[in-house]
Amino acid sequence: MAAYLLMAAAAAGALWSAVLFARDKRVHDPLVWLLAVLELGLLAQLVGGTIALVVTDRDVDAALFVGYLLTAVLVLPLGVAWAASEKTRWGIGVLFIACVTVAALAERLLQVWQG
Repeated sequence: MAAYLLMAAAAAGALWSAVLFARDKRVHDPLVWLLAVLELGLLAQLVGGTIALVVTDRDVDAALFVGYLLTAVLVLPLGVAWAASEKTRWGIGVLFIACVTVAALAERLLQVWQG
């Protein structure tokens, strides 16, 4: 269930970024706050996923799973930093790509977990 919420939040961030990109706008605070909440969810997923991996008896590739968890956590802060430093409309494009990447990583994590 949590993975679907993260995918929905990432999709909302991607949609919002796409609208701002189409309107030739730059990054603004409400979008950054949405991404901050999404990042908190990704951090919770990292902790919960790592704990679940330790206590499970499922056949899960641990290195792959933890790699996806860590990558999902790192993508948004790097995207926001890049977007904040980019003074053209492409900064918001970077956030769009970061949000789509997070949604794809959340989906892939779910697939790896389910086997």
